[in-house]
Amino acid sequence: MARLWKSRAFGSLVLSGSMLAISAGLARTTTSGPEAWQSADPPVPGVSVYVSDFELAAVPTTKNKAPATKGANGDGKSASEAETPSMQARLLVDSLATTLQETLRKNGFTATRVREKPVGKGVLLRGVFAETDAKNRIRRAILGAGSTNPQFVLYVGTFNLKSPDEPLYEPAAVQEPDPHYGPVITLNAYIPLEEFQVARNPTQEDLQKVCTQIAQNLNQLLQANKAAFAN
Repeated sequence: MARLWKSRAFGSLVLSGSMLAISAGLARTTTSGPEAWQSADPPVPGVSVYVSDFELAAVPTTKNKAPATKGANGDGKSASEAETPSMQARLLVDSLATTLQETLRKNGFTATRVREKPVGKGVLLRGVFAETDAKNRIRRAILGAGSTNPQFVLYVGTFNLKSPDEPLYEPAAVQEPDPHYGPVITLNAYIPLEEFQVARNPTQEDLQKVCTQIAQNLNQLLQANKAAFAN
């Protein structure tokens, strides 16, 4: 049986978070940029939003690298190094975090990118790239591991910092190792959670659509649950 969690601070948000998740698929997104969505209600004042680097694993880089030569940008990285799964994963995670922070700010949020759990009050956005295996189980994605899925599944959770220890997911009780994927995971059913389909090699426009939808849904969530974030 999958383990369930109960969020104290987000107890009143479970229903609204579930409804947001149903409508959040990238394929159904109609926005095309940070200015495409303009909310009738401004962001809830005084609520800080923190953006974490979403989790994406990659196969380890081998020690046999081509000699580094300065490319067009003078970055000193060899072509082979730039194309490694670990580098591609870092670039994707960085681009998504940067785009999300900028999108939130352009739509009136006080948004800060963080690499450690923030202290204080506000909202923390955390995410994990996943895939489904042949048995339709949710697994951590591993870039470069040979999966044939054309897309990742990105899960994004919204955390109230009044309950900072809530998990986004935990390893499932039953595991079945597969070199193409990471471990089977069980998502936290008691936090507002969104699901997006993301191409394995997304364009900036693809990422922008996801980030615009996250910002829109976050605003709806905060507007509907202002008391949960009151100081």
